[in-house]
Amino acid sequence: MNSKHVFLGVAISAVSLSGCGGSDNTLGSSDGGDQNDQFKRKVVDARSYDKATYLNLDTGKTVELTEEEAKSSSAWHLSFKRDAIEVNNGAIGGGNVKGAVLEPQDKFYTDSGEPKLDLLKQAANNDSEKAVLEADYPAPEEWYGGEITNRFGDKWYTYDLTTHSVVEDSSVGWLVRSAEGNSYARMRVEQLKFDPRPTATDNNFRIRFDVQPEGAEQFTNSKILFEGPLSQLETCFDFDAGITGGAGSNAGSTVNCETSSLWDIKLVFDVNARSLELRTNSGASGDGDGGALGEFPWNDLVDYGKATEEPVSGQSLVNLYAPDASGVFNVKSWYAYDPSKHVLRPNFRVYAIDTDSTDPSSPVYAVQIAGYYGDDTQSGQPIVRWTQASLTQGEN
Repeated sequence: MNSKHVFLGVAISAVSLSGCGGSDNTLGSSDGGDQNDQFKRKVVDARSYDKATYLNLDTGKTVELTEEEAKSSSAWHLSFKRDAIEVNNGAIGGGNVKGAVLEPQDKFYTDSGEPKLDLLKQAANNDSEKAVLEADYPAPEEWYGGEITNRFGDKWYTYDLTTHSVVEDSSVGWLVRSAEGNSYARMRVEQLKFDPRPTATDNNFRIRFDVQPEGAEQFTNSKILFEGPLSQLETCFDFDAGITGGAGSNAGSTVNCETSSLWDIKLVFDVNARSLELRTNSGASGDGDGGALGEFPWNDLVDYGKATEEPVSGQSLVNLYAPDASGVFNVKSWYAYDPSKHVLRPNFRVYAIDTDSTDPSSPVYAVQIAGYYGDDTQSGQPIVRWTQASLTQGEN
């Protein structure tokens, strides 16, 4: 068991480099479906970076909705935007859809959770993994609905089993995009202390940003600090406040989380729930156009002169930033990122999707993502396979 989760029972780790699903590299698909298959198959057009595609598993059809319409609609079950898949629940939908992991495909991962990319390349394919989709499974014990999965996960701190305190992990960092979507920053947690003892009086945090403001081609404002006592439920920071065209020596501002729409990073601290999170103003966390990319070893990230371009290859990073998300597909990702090819390799995990968790008679489907590159090898086209789930015990 990860000792970090002894303290942070509700914090959920995100997949490293999850934003890299924006890559336009290709990976061929040989799965055109077979009339003897005992499941439905659909290639979902999720190529848009701005608009989600909504799928109804009962009908097998997509539903035309705006984002605002989707928030109050129960006519869809899964939404797709590039590599991001979410269930109709919580902040993004009007439904009561919940998901669970039926087959985690641990054979494709090490004990520490790293993907076995060579094995995925050689042994994981559409035909070999059909059987796991159609298998019988016990009813899941843990279901996920609209809980937020932030992109920072639990990689920015460490938990000390001896002192039961939490401190920073400054060996890693992230690239983050502002709520406005037009400025960026390099970020790491430089200091964090949470001592749960009642006598502790100096619990605090300090997060550093190097900012690339709107219109700039590089980081122009360094060591902008978001800091303070670790004492309240939510604390928000606008890292590009006061910067115009690279100017602004006193940049950055702590802002009111409730009244400001321009916060970029939110620190959530709930001592009663024993949770500690960082969020971006995006997706399931906020109405902004923020996002995050990483985590990176800080020793590598310091070589980045800008947040919009990879320093060695010159590859654009603009479309790789991922918003905060929710649901089972973000708790347990459906893919592994292959940095050698800059592609997403499906891990063929099987998920249970309960189409209405408030109705015991509602259908529960076993769902598997069998690819990301459609039938024409172009990115942003998840291949979805699903069938009625055979749960051997319990109720949905």
